[in-house]
Order: sequence, then structure tokens, then C-alpha cells
Amino acid sequence: MSNDNFGIKSVLGEQITTQKGYAFKSPWYSDAGTPIVKVSDFTDSSIDTYNLTYIPDDIAFDYLKYRLETGDTIIQTVGSWPSNPKSVVGKVIKVPPEVSGALLNQNAVKIIPNKTLDRKYIFYLLKSDTFKDFIINCAQGAASQASITLKDIKNYPFLLPPLPTQHKIVAILSAYDDLIENNTRRIKIMEEMAQALYREWFVKFRFPGHEKVKMVESELGMVPEGWEVKKLEDVCLRITDGSHWSPKTVDDGYPMASVKDMDDWGFEFSHCRKIEKEDYEKLIRNDCKPLEGDILIAKDGSYLKHIFVTEKEHELVILSSIAIIRPNNQILPYVLSFYLREPSIKARMAGYVSGVAIPRIVLKDFRKFLIIVPSIDIQSQFFNLAEPMIGNCYRIIEKNVNLRRTRDLLLPKLISGEINVEDLKINV
Repeated sequence: MSNDNFGIKSVLGEQITTQKGYAFKSPWYSDAGTPIVKVSDFTDSSIDTYNLTYIPDDIAFDYLKYRLETGDTIIQTVGSWPSNPKSVVGKVIKVPPEVSGALLNQNAVKIIPNKTLDRKYIFYLLKSDTFKDFIINCAQGAASQASITLKDIKNYPFLLPPLPTQHKIVAILSAYDDLIENNTRRIKIMEEMAQALYREWFVKFRFPGHEKVKMVESELGMVPEGWEVKKLEDVCLRITDGSHWSPKTVDDGYPMASVKDMDDWGFEFSHCRKIEKEDYEKLIRNDCKPLEGDILIAKDGSYLKHIFVTEKEHELVILSSIAIIRPNNQILPYVLSFYLREPSIKARMAGYVSGVAIPRIVLKDFRKFLIIVPSIDIQSQFFNLAEPMIGNCYRIIEKNVNLRRTRDLLLPKLISGEINVEDLKINV
């Protein structure tokens, strides 16, 4: 319940101006220049820089009104319904520093607060469930796509607290987000260290004792003597996919994941659909449940990604859009996982994808995919060095899950005034 003494009643349109994105033309796209941010680049609260599109700087100069700066708040105006939360209409994100100077593409709008709104407070205000529910109720469209208008956004009613109160709320919530961001940077550094170690040993072949090992010809080029080139199916107990049957969704049940629920470190369990216990147990019997040590690969979509499964995925079944690779004792899961992450290997994997509207890995062909299998001694040495780094990443990820959970519990109570911060002494 909100506190009526918390602030004055207002609507968003009285406190902001807006700037819609521009429909940049595909013939302008280039490999370098000024980045273009599309809604497909949006993560849950930020922007993924991995697949950004660029246009030449001389063309971008004419569209500087669409320029983004660090901390800008963006709302997605065209997207899916809540059943697909990764692309849901009304999603609110904040521009990270690494995208400052990019230009905003169509189907999104930048929110520009006036002097009565703290620039960071507007982001937290619009991340609240109250705004999410309001904007979804305003959305229109077909089953596959929804849209909202600027009028919808500007009609959002809320209580506007005084600026000192806004500053205090921002200080509390930002403390969680700053720690999450620092942890995310640590994860990225350790992941890059582990991948760099893999590349040094298994791509450049500069592993311990490599000076004494002769290089020999193979189907995949020169490899150290004693290493082998094998088909993927020869080093795996299982190469298959999840369920081709989609049980009915329930409000409270067991998680069932598809590609849209994946990230590079696991699943967004809060986004997974829920199914009944009876259906869940049936899918377990049909071997649709990943086990610890499995490697999961997204087989649908415009790109390939995979994750290494840890024990937290144990209470989960998956749909057929995800392939399950279960290594045998000839190759360690970490080694195979890092192998499949290599850009040159991903490029070769793309040759096993078919389909126009929905590219898809063809598993019967993918089982013949050739890989380099190092000696088990070198694999074990690598595991002993990489496992502490990757294990620490998972521990930090778990900390971030708890930080987000606490922040998300505090956010609605702070935004509504249920938690009174007026008398708190906070360094803002």
C-alpha cells in the first residue's frame, strides 16, 4: 500500500519529454562506425554489446538527436507479450557506459526527465511491477506481437516524491546495482582468463611440455602427437534434444526451459514456464532433464550459444529448441565446453545449421562434427587450473541472484513510500 504523504499525484507525461528511435536503413549497415542499438540488443535491464550493428560516422552525424548517453532510460515500444519476457513490450533498460554515443533504433523510446525527476529515479520508477502491469494492460496487437504508444507511457499515474527523497531511494537501490555490476565485471574477467588459457593450450598448442611434443597432420590440420580427431558422437554418451511435446502451462509448477530462458551461465528460472508435476515427471522419464556436466546448445535462432550445466539446473526439463550434449570419459565437459566456445569452432558449427525462417542445428549431421581431443593428462591439468575460476564465477552469479532478489523486494516498497526514507541519513 502506498503512502499518500509520500509525494504528489502526477502522470509521467507531466514530468518527462521523449525521443523515439529512428528506423535506420539496412543498406547503411557496416562493420565499423557508430553503433546502432536495437531492441534485440536489450537484456533484462541493460544492453548486450555482442552483436551491435554499425553505420558510417558521416551518416550517423545527421542523426545525433537519437544519440544515447550513459544512464539514459529506454522503453521498448514493440515486442512480445509477457509469456516471452526476454522481448516483452514495455521492457525498461538503462544505457551502460560502453554504449554511450550509440544511436537508438526504432521500436524504442528514450525517456528524458525534467528537473523534478532524478535521472536515476525514473529508471527505478519504471522498473516497478506497477508500471509493468499498467503498460501491459495498455498494449495492443496480435498473439505474436504487442505494441504501446507514447500516449500510453505518458498516462502512467504515480506519486512524485520530493527530490531529496528520490536521491535517497536511488542511493539505496544503486548500492545493489553497483555491486551486481562489479560482480558481473569480475565474472567476465575470470571467464576471459579461463578462455585465454584454453586458447593458449588447445588452439595455439602451447601447453606445458609442448616443446617436447611433435606436431602431426590430421583432418583438422596440425595437432600434437597423441591427440586425436574424433566425431562428436564418439566422445559423447548422448547428443539429443529436449521435449518435442509442450505441456500446458500452469501458474505454480516445475520449470520447463526453452532457448529464450538461456544465458551463457545457466537459465533465468523466473522466466521459465511452469508445468504440472505429472508432466514434469513424464519428461524426466523421457530424458528431457539435463544433468550436471551436460553441455546445452541453443539449436534454434540466428546464432549458436551453449552453457555448461551445474547442479542448480537439476530441477528443470527442457524443450526441443535446446540440444543436450553429454560427454563420455574421453573428454572432460570443461574442455569440450571451451572448445565449442571458440569463434573458429562456432563458425564451423554454423555449417550444421539449416532453415531460413528459423535456423536450426540438424542433430543427425551434427553428431558427425569433428573435434580435436587432447590427451587426458593435458585435459586434467587444464581442468585443475580452470575449475577454480569457473567455480568462482558460479558462486558470484549466485550472489548476484540474491542481490537482485533483495533489490527487487525493496524497489516497490521504496517507490510506493511503504518504506519511509525521509529521516534516513544517507550519503547521496
